[in-house]
Amino acid sequence: MDGIEYHVLPLRLEASPGSVPVFGAFTYRRDRPYGLALDFRGAGMHLARWVFSRDLLLDGETCATGEGDIRVWPRWQGGEPRVFLAFTNGAQSCVVSARAKDVRVLCRRLVALVPRGEERRHYDLDAELSTLLPR
Repeated sequence: MDGIEYHVLPLRLEASPGSVPVFGAFTYRRDRPYGLALDFRGAGMHLARWVFSRDLLLDGETCATGEGDIRVWPRWQGGEPRVFLAFTNGAQSCVVSARAKDVRVLCRRLVALVPRGEERRHYDLDAELSTLLPR
């Protein structure tokens, strides 16, 4: 599909005492350039969906970023570089990780679709806000 990036990454649900393999299906749309959707899939089921700022993943690839309900950071684990994503809704939380090289490929594809700083060319945030806010 033109203007839509769909990319599935193998993830690990970081749980004690070990980790559980899941898949993360990332969906990015040129017409919604600020957001990135992540659908978690495991055991043949859709487990959850999170929509968050694309910049969290782009920045979190190289340094810790985010606060509140979503945080992203790189870290070496088990002899390989990984990127960790922590999600919380106040009552429940989880941490997943992906191989850093897989995240790097995904980030390059996202930036190729909409370069950083050019999001406004694809989405008029001011027009959208004016429809939501009272005059």
